[in-house]
Amino acid sequence: MGYTVLTTVPTVQLPEWQKVIAALVKKYPGAQVVAVEKLTEDAIAQALREAGAHYAAVVLQPQEVGREAVNALHRAARKVDSDMWGDCIWGIVTGYSAEDALRIAEDTQPLVIKRVLGTTNVGWHPFEQSYCITDWTDAPVLEQQGYTEPTTTVYGKDTPEGKNGMQSLFGKALSKNGSQLVVTSSHATQFNLEMPFSRGLIFPSNNRFYELSQQNMIDFFPALSAANRGDASKLAELAANKKCPAIEPDGQTRVWLAAGNCLFGDARNTNQSMAITALSAYTCNQVVGYTVPSWYGAGGWGTFGTFVDTVDNTTLAEAWFLNNQFILNDTLKVDPRLLTVQFNGEQLDFAFQRDLMRSGVQLTQQNAKDAMGLVHDRDVVAFYGDPAWSATVDTSRNSRPLATSWQNEKTVTVTANRDYKGRLGIWFPTPATGKGATGCNAADAVFTNDFILFPELEMKKGETRTITIK
Repeated sequence: MGYTVLTTVPTVQLPEWQKVIAALVKKYPGAQVVAVEKLTEDAIAQALREAGAHYAAVVLQPQEVGREAVNALHRAARKVDSDMWGDCIWGIVTGYSAEDALRIAEDTQPLVIKRVLGTTNVGWHPFEQSYCITDWTDAPVLEQQGYTEPTTTVYGKDTPEGKNGMQSLFGKALSKNGSQLVVTSSHATQFNLEMPFSRGLIFPSNNRFYELSQQNMIDFFPALSAANRGDASKLAELAANKKCPAIEPDGQTRVWLAAGNCLFGDARNTNQSMAITALSAYTCNQVVGYTVPSWYGAGGWGTFGTFVDTVDNTTLAEAWFLNNQFILNDTLKVDPRLLTVQFNGEQLDFAFQRDLMRSGVQLTQQNAKDAMGLVHDRDVVAFYGDPAWSATVDTSRNSRPLATSWQNEKTVTVTANRDYKGRLGIWFPTPATGKGATGCNAADAVFTNDFILFPELEMKKGETRTITIK
């Protein structure tokens, strides 16, 4: 399957992290192990190219994981061959400790998701159980079990939640409801997640999340400032001084998609971050999130839509990867010169605007948001976890709009379960599928040697299309 374990020289020399690497090699016989001195774009690209990587598990200590590493991995994964597209699905395998990363590496049991927890409304129809603290007016909570119409509860000012904040509701749901998918929006940083409308927050310290009430949120900001300077001890002091309740882990295997959060996906080179704590204490095998402030939304919400509402049996890793390819394709349509522009900062700044102007792209009132937003989102959404491990949304009760079925490694059939108008990405099942291929029999498709994109697909219920790779 073309599986590569990429790591660094410092990490591969540590016995506890050698166990993580060995577990992945055992799980994927024939996997190659490559260690680089530094996580530079060129070093990563060369390693992936020489290994012929189709999947790449990037085993790193948490202090090696930050925004710059995510940027480099995105760009390197497009340099395995000469075209502009991504050439392998990568994921960062890390944890609060090597033992936490080992749990992720050893897991062979696919996750079929039936239960969802959200800090935004994610739609209840695909899920047997859903609990969503919405970002609607008054932040009503929508809750249902058994694929039924959700009940709506509004926690007014006369309720404890109305006075203290909604963080206790989220904490209880995370520790008691057995959620298998967590989808979050609203304000966040590398070190906290707010509830909608800033009604309380949770923050990490020493491999636990702690709840902080709405009244005490002002006390969080000095601790956040210290954490951003590299001193996470102030988070532990805050938890102790304010007697913040800890959210107890439930051991449920899950994935976390921080689709609408700023910064959640940036581990900021510490095991005290939101992403690392979610992976470790709260047994998330995979986490997806922005490493910078979010605003355009294509990277986060595009991944969610591809995962939940496109094709049966799409894994979270495939959804994240294919969504990124759609971002590249959309960028190409706006102006090919945008592909040479890189967003490298912590936020939109003069340097980014200068690079846009130097590219020769003519920004207009019509294209400016797309031009800036697509470049912004292209390389900043992190994927954590084993990229070949399968997490899919259950379709036994409610199928996705489309289903794909491979008859052989060169022929796939797409079936519309209901009327559909949107986009479709199909990741090839093996490297051999696209090897030596020159195209396919679909004139409306974007063909590469690793996947096919249909940017605008329209099918009627029951209609089928068979795509043959030439």
